[in-house]
Amino acid sequence: MPSTPMFTEAACPIPLAPPLRPFRREDAAVVARLNNAASGGILLHHWHEKAGAEGDPWEIGRLRQIGRMEDGQTMVVVDRGEGVEAVLLGNPIGQEPMELAEAGIYLPVLELQNLVLGSWYLNDLATVESARRQGLARRLLDTAEAIARAGRHDLICLVVSDAHAPARALYAAYGYNEIARRPILKGGWDGPGNDWILLTKPL
Repeated sequence: MPSTPMFTEAACPIPLAPPLRPFRREDAAVVARLNNAASGGILLHHWHEKAGAEGDPWEIGRLRQIGRMEDGQTMVVVDRGEGVEAVLLGNPIGQEPMELAEAGIYLPVLELQNLVLGSWYLNDLATVESARRQGLARRLLDTAEAIARAGRHDLICLVVSDAHAPARALYAAYGYNEIARRPILKGGWDGPGNDWILLTKPL
């Protein structure tokens, strides 16, 4: 019986020049923390639920990043020789609406994604605090657009919390426009914000 392939590095549809490189398995712990920060803590809430009282939510998060790689998501990091300083995660949205029946607190996000079928979705963009205001996020935004164009998408999109003012300012400066909003479902999560906002940019 053939063995399951062991992915060691994420695939990327475009060439990457240093300091950009594909995500690797050993990046997973740092990327989990970056993604959680970008989410306002909703991911850690979800990982706590999956881990249970005795489990380690950060290990769930770490494994989730590896799972994303194995699922074929685009995962690009900035590494200037001292480890991951910023990350970009994204994937195409299919042409068929996503099932919403068991979406839980992610329901409004999936509803917004269903408004932009066939687009390229910028799932996460995050920078470690010590590397902010150095142009890394802009470098990754340029990369995201190049990846979307390589996949022949004519629209790139993302969902951001209304509480994330710095990110919203960056996206506005890059030409992203608000298309729709949905109220954030808190559940047991006590994070900031009232609405998820869908932003899009034609390519």
